[in-house]
Amino acid sequence: MSERAAALSALADRLGERETVTDAWTAKSFTDRLFVVEVAEGESLPDTVRATLHDHDLREANEVYEVDGADDADYAGDLADGRRYRFVDVRSRGEMQSYVVE
Repeated sequence: MSERAAALSALADRLGERETVTDAWTAKSFTDRLFVVEVAEGESLPDTVRATLHDHDLREANEVYEVDGADDADYAGDLADGRRYRFVDVRSRGEMQSYVVE
């Protein structure tokens, strides 16, 4: 695991311990690393969490990918018991590799 991946994994663990955050993790999307945060039903992403993500060069996915019409720049979907937010690691954007199997 790269230093960057380890740092973001540790960040996800720390954020997952916050009261309003129900889960946080990293994921791969083609050539980008994503950072996903879920909050409890009726909650929104706290400004302190968003600021922490920005401090770690994580930006709102819909903004990075220029998705029009999304409710919020970080909106990834409503869940049965909460809401999901998605961010892109802009520090390592485009560095990951995806493979196509024929």
